[in-house]
Amino acid sequence: MDSHDTWPAPVNVDDRGFDAAAMRQLGRAPGSGDAAGTGSAGTGTGAPGADPDLSAKPTLREKWATSLLLVIPLVSALVVVLSAIRYTDTRNGLWLGVIAVVLVLAALSWVSVLRRSFARAQRHLSVRLPGVIGHGVGIVRELDVESPFDENGVSDTVTAHLTLRVNPTQGPAFTAVLDAVYVLADAEKLTVGSHGPVRYLRSDPENTVGIETRLPELTVQQIYRAAAMN
Repeated sequence: MDSHDTWPAPVNVDDRGFDAAAMRQLGRAPGSGDAAGTGSAGTGTGAPGADPDLSAKPTLREKWATSLLLVIPLVSALVVVLSAIRYTDTRNGLWLGVIAVVLVLAALSWVSVLRRSFARAQRHLSVRLPGVIGHGVGIVRELDVESPFDENGVSDTVTAHLTLRVNPTQGPAFTAVLDAVYVLADAEKLTVGSHGPVRYLRSDPENTVGIETRLPELTVQQIYRAAAMN
């Protein structure tokens, strides 16, 4: 157990599968309506008043800024090629200077546009993800750990079948069943009443619950507080 007395972390968690499902849901999400009143990291602990414009369709200005990621390299390449041809014809070092200036300006401009695009994408996700992914505290109500003995002797890992009562940060509590693989020593620490953070898709909470292992300690504390207040 860790400092919060939460359950041990399983050996493998299907992060990629969950993330892929979340992104598919995100692509179908209607906008900022589902995320209203939810907090950072999808904990649902607050952060009302998020900018609704962040989840709206991209404006013409934003589309133009994104297109610059392609336009800048193309225009720069064209100018460099033409300058190189002129230098070949004239052997005038001025054209080499033009090439150097164009490359520097293109690099600086492209990096600046890329940073703004990433910042926009991060703000967009921070607004919409809480409407797709939910978090809560799972409490083990039923526990069935498979035997570590097999035809090869004693296995280092075992599968635990868990029935959880999930207290979410928002919405009603629900029951979910999941399987998790643990190191044998960690499996021995699991008991009825063990608890820890879980995540799920809001569209289908009971069938998408998974043990959350990627959140920092501070966010886990926020989830526990929000679940207790819900």
